Amino acid sequence: MKMTKEQLPKELQDPFKESGFKSINKAISASLYQVKDGMEGKRQVFPTKWARLNRNLLGGLQPGKMYVIAGRPGVGKSAFSNQLIFDTLDNNKYKKLLVLYWSFEMPGYQQIMRAGAKGTSKQVSELLSVEQKLENDAYEAFKKEVLKYAHYPIYFNSIPRDMEFVKNANVEITNKKPDHVIINVFDHSRLILSNKENELQKLNEVSKGCMWLQAKMGTINILLSQLNRNIEQEHSLLSTDRPLLTDLFGGDSIGQDAHVVIMLQRPHDLYGITDLYCDEDPIGLLAAHVEKNRDGLLGMIPYEAEMSTFTINERKK
Repeated sequence: MKMTKEQLPKELQDPFKESGFKSINKAISASLYQVKDGMEGKRQVFPTKWARLNRNLLGGLQPGKMYVIAGRPGVGKSAFSNQLIFDTLDNNKYKKLLVLYWSFEMPGYQQIMRAGAKGTSKQVSELLSVEQKLENDAYEAFKKEVLKYAHYPIYFNSIPRDMEFVKNANVEITNKKPDHVIINVFDHSRLILSNKENELQKLNEVSKGCMWLQAKMGTINILLSQLNRNIEQEHSLLSTDRPLLTDLFGGDSIGQDAHVVIMLQRPHDLYGITDLYCDEDPIGLLAAHVEKNRDGLLGMIPYEAEMSTFTINERKK
């Protein structure tokens, strides 16, 4: 039972409210509400289509949290995040969700082509090839696949912006759709405009901007991040050396501010299954290491990744 202000001892009635402090009673009430909402299924959670990831994330993506997906170049960060977003929208019938893709590295049409390739089992190179022209039946299949996404509430912005623009866009959309949760996806956080000269200072600005959005509007923020350059140089793309939280570029800012950090790795061998990553067999293994999770579980989740068609599925074993 929640105590009213009148029932509290005078010394606990937020005597320092003007300074921004809240009494421990407020924190206790908030924690009880959080647990009770979880028990009664009232907490707002958006499940993904990946069961093991849902388990680690305590049900799925949650408003007010920052998720960092990191890895070496070419490991599959964009493919992983794209499928995560499209599947989450589909799984929740895109109800009360709205996605803003700050797609500075990859235009929106390329994101859609990847989604269409996944649905038609065609490689993007096959869809775009001039030498081996796509047959009409294959084009119709691709067209049918991409048109399925016509009603998805996804909006792309491929023009580099600063965090002030990002904040203002979120405020404007929240005012127009106050019952929706915004998912911001930053496909390359280091390309966000800033007057900061130092890259780490830029990342810190992005991270603090995301924290503001989460606190003020309950947004879900997904940041794709590279690893430190020296790590990328020392180890190959397919290295069996597991990336660590300390390898995260700008780890002191983004790593600390994030609620969840997922490090992607494509190892040579996982669970004793050798993966050659050869052209004849593009299906490979992708390990998602949940290296940080403030509220949920840590651990490695194995995936099968066919990068030629950008298809990623959880391994059953």
